[in-house]
Amino acid sequence: MALIDLLSLDDIRIKREQVQLKKLKERFKLFWMNFHSQYNEFNTEYPRNYIFSIQLYSLFIVKNLQPDYSDLFIGDEFVESLSDSVKIREQYLTELINEVEEILYPRETFEEWKVNLEQSGADKNSRFDLPVKIPYNAEAGLPKFNVQFTGDLLKLMENYFSKEHHVQLSALINTNTAPENQLTFKGNGNQLADAFKRLYEANLIVGCLKSDLEKWISKYFVYATGENIKEYTEGWLSAIISSDTKVCKSPILEIRMKEKVPSIIPTVRNKKNSKY
Repeated sequence: MALIDLLSLDDIRIKREQVQLKKLKERFKLFWMNFHSQYNEFNTEYPRNYIFSIQLYSLFIVKNLQPDYSDLFIGDEFVESLSDSVKIREQYLTELINEVEEILYPRETFEEWKVNLEQSGADKNSRFDLPVKIPYNAEAGLPKFNVQFTGDLLKLMENYFSKEHHVQLSALINTNTAPENQLTFKGNGNQLADAFKRLYEANLIVGCLKSDLEKWISKYFVYATGENIKEYTEGWLSAIISSDTKVCKSPILEIRMKEKVPSIIPTVRNKKNSKY
């Protein structure tokens, strides 16, 4: 419905709406930073002032939120439910922003862009006469894994993916072959995000920005906490990957340096007091 309303506007007003939508998207990132700073995968009970500690009320409209929380019980089910609810809203917002950007800046292949450029007769040295459309490069921003370490990484990942999904993971990492469906990581979602962040910061993943890596993960991966399959969102991932906050209490790998040469070391899975 929001998209239908936007379609009736001219480009100038759509661009103004786009600015406001992006500001709203930044609020989601702030929320996830607060959320992750208070989150612990081993907690079954949270402080009674939890909602106030993550500042939900200062970022979004929350009706009937009362300061008296003396009788409240905040359990892990509530926290996970809150996470899922906010993720759904973030996904809707992201889809809307993508639709708006496609309206304002429609993409085309490089071949189509080149033909249109030639047909327009534009001066190739003039940036003002270029067509509105920009060439679309499917390879741009894709993470590239250091081939010297992909074997160690994939061996480690065998513990966290089914055999079928591990085969598709290998193809995705080695040849950028998109999987048939999203790949299910068997563990806490922040563990996979933390693993890719460590690889990126050790320069074992190159060719992309952290924001590109976040989009790549949200596109190709989901995670399973118990029997529940949950999706990633870019804002949720950004609060881990693009933030300096150490949020993962149970990482699945470490990067160790010896004589300036990195190595991928699997960590022991900590199941003590785990909710899952």
